[in-house]
Amino acid sequence: MIMKTYKADLHVHSSYSNKPTYWAMRKFNCPESYTSPRQLYQTALARGMHYVTITDHNAIGGALEIAHLPNTFISAEITTHFPENGCKAHLVVLHISEAQYAEIMVLRKNVYELVAYLNQERIAHFLAHPLYAQNDKLTIEIIEKSLLLFTTFEVQNGCRARRFNDVTARLAGALTPAIVERLAEQHRITPTGPTPWQKGMVGGSDDHGGLFIARAHTCSHRGEDLDAFLDAVRQGSTWAEGEHGGPLTMAHSLYGVAHSFYRERFGERRRSATPFVSALLDRFFNLGTDKGSFVEKIRLFVLKNLPEKRSSRELGFEELLDSEARQLLNDAPFLEGLKGADLNRKIFMVTSRLANRILYQYTNRFMSLSMQAGFFDYLNTAGTIGLVHLLISPYYLAFHHQHKGKELIREIAERLPEIPFSPAEEKIALFTDTLDEINGVAMTIRRLIRTAQERGISLTVITSGDDSQAAPAGVKQFQAVGDFVLPEYPELKLSFPPILDVLNYIEKEGITRIHISTPGTVGLLGLLIARLMNIPVAGTYHTDIPQYVRSLTNDEFLEQAAWSYMIWFYNQMEEVLVPSSGTREQLLSHGLPPEKMKPLPRWVDTEQFSPDKRVERFWLERGLSGRITLLYVGRVSREKGLDLLVESFCRLIDEGAELCLSVVGDGPYRGEMEQALAGYPVLFTGYLQGEELQQAYASADLFVFPSATDTFGNVVLEAQASGLPVIVSDAGGPCELMIGGETGMVFSAGSQDELTGAIRSMTANRLMLSLMGESARSFALAKAPHASDTYSTILQPGPRPDAGYSTFGESPCLQSCSC
Repeated sequence: MIMKTYKADLHVHSSYSNKPTYWAMRKFNCPESYTSPRQLYQTALARGMHYVTITDHNAIGGALEIAHLPNTFISAEITTHFPENGCKAHLVVLHISEAQYAEIMVLRKNVYELVAYLNQERIAHFLAHPLYAQNDKLTIEIIEKSLLLFTTFEVQNGCRARRFNDVTARLAGALTPAIVERLAEQHRITPTGPTPWQKGMVGGSDDHGGLFIARAHTCSHRGEDLDAFLDAVRQGSTWAEGEHGGPLTMAHSLYGVAHSFYRERFGERRRSATPFVSALLDRFFNLGTDKGSFVEKIRLFVLKNLPEKRSSRELGFEELLDSEARQLLNDAPFLEGLKGADLNRKIFMVTSRLANRILYQYTNRFMSLSMQAGFFDYLNTAGTIGLVHLLISPYYLAFHHQHKGKELIREIAERLPEIPFSPAEEKIALFTDTLDEINGVAMTIRRLIRTAQERGISLTVITSGDDSQAAPAGVKQFQAVGDFVLPEYPELKLSFPPILDVLNYIEKEGITRIHISTPGTVGLLGLLIARLMNIPVAGTYHTDIPQYVRSLTNDEFLEQAAWSYMIWFYNQMEEVLVPSSGTREQLLSHGLPPEKMKPLPRWVDTEQFSPDKRVERFWLERGLSGRITLLYVGRVSREKGLDLLVESFCRLIDEGAELCLSVVGDGPYRGEMEQALAGYPVLFTGYLQGEELQQAYASADLFVFPSATDTFGNVVLEAQASGLPVIVSDAGGPCELMIGGETGMVFSAGSQDELTGAIRSMTANRLMLSLMGESARSFALAKAPHASDTYSTILQPGPRPDAGYSTFGESPCLQSCSC
């Protein structure tokens, strides 16, 4: 026999919840809800509820308004206080009279007095969202006391994320007499009820915007009448069903309230000013009768299909927003993609698209302002960007609130070891602005992905760009909204990531740690998400951006501005991984605290890069003679010191030296470099990968890397592992990856004479080249860290032990500097 199930949403709000918690809503006299009691009643019944109540904040006006209707009862959500520290708690009281409500409002300042009264009057009640810190005074002690005071808990709140609901359900469902006895003795509180370790469980939508009424609700097999249903709540024989909440539910509830406020204040004026925005809002948030007249719908249809006017002037904010809304309404594939999605997903997709487009447009305007633009041009554009962020702040607020209290969950697991809590799976997200490019940062990240996969560690690389091609395993590439460059410096190109989409992805995937590899737009978004969602964040200092800025602009002011940004950026993180002692000292001198910095253990695969890969005719078959072959591998850009290499090589050839040069890589300086070396024995191969790159290393004779801006220098290690001696500058990280006089030579950064002399002396003696090459190979083998230590500071799950890397001198890749 199938037993009938009776249902009621025991936590839902109407327009009588008119004393908002948030300052901004109080400032504009905006209530927490606009849902009329009658509308709420009809919606709840339509969604399968057998009984309907309204639980407004410290108010019963909404419940009284529908009290004459069948299957209703009067309830309220009461804000009460723990007197010992002022912690607020929300207690839902069910089926009360007006006289009882008046007494409850007198007693609510002291939760102990209030609970005693409710038990005396046999008023059914439950603690709502027990793990939500109303005023940031919720502690593990308060939670333990609540387990003793209350017999019924809300274990499924339709506005709270699953992580909190599940922990609440585990707490309420796994208590034992021994735990209750220990807590009672510890806090000197007499537990409530004959079997205080057995807790009742209920659910409610906690809806404020009218969108999610009955999303979560309470069920009982007893409910043939109201008294039977409420007695089931008191007896603890109910259970919760429905959907969990999350950031989207909370954000869209806030938007629903905001839309009702907007509609009430501006009426029909909103449709004439921004008809397409109004149409979108009405489609998703209008829950009443104000859907626009037939004439208005005809007008909107005509406007949507008229050719859009083109103007040479920049559109104002409202015009741009409405223009983007119009394009969205005309985007048939996008609208088709909304079909079948639930309400949350539909609203999110529309809001995200509009927000991303508007933010990109104004950020692009800001980045495109020339250095000669006036102060107010910058101020106005920056102010509008701030306004757009304000408009999507319900998402920021919701994501932040849905992650508050995670430390409390960990503390609960520690304080109540008898209750089996399942620890969250460790998941790392690495944010990077560079992955498609072939450079040291991108190669390091690819190796990191492989290492994580080999060790069974959950690592996802987050990047933004063109997602038309399938991303490799371990990479989540978001379609960039657009990209922009600084007008004076087209070399500095950045993609604009879809902010809300990335936020939602991190939430859905349950990311527990964030690592930031680059300080560009994607890296900034990673930092924002970490701070919003209370996720531990670390970063790696891969690239000397200020040096690049100085090289590109020759402007000390911009270089200092870059340093100010870099120090601010990395100062926001718990720790910063640096690849060399020189880089550490550089960051230290500009103000980054020493305790934040840790070395990044990494090395080179000495099996892939090996002298065994040498092919005797490799360069001859590619057009170079059999002379001594100099090799450069890396990005072909001026900041790599390649102008020095050009001058030195030309000078040596003009002196009669029997040398040739191979340049492996590509970049903005290639055309100029080729022109400067025209007529000389030089080969530009472009980028090489895999076996061909390994053979290129092993088949050369001397590796020359004149850069003074690299923080590490993977290519220097690859060359030495391949049996090549190296020439590097004394600036940056590469000089720490070799032994001067044994595995190569070091010259003073920027000195063309010293570079020329180093190449001359080493190539004059083939025996010395050979011996240094053998020493370089031995060095690469001897200094390689254990496989388990490679990238350990990024991939180590949980709290990172120092594991021998607490000081830079102990790191195997940082001991060898002889510069």
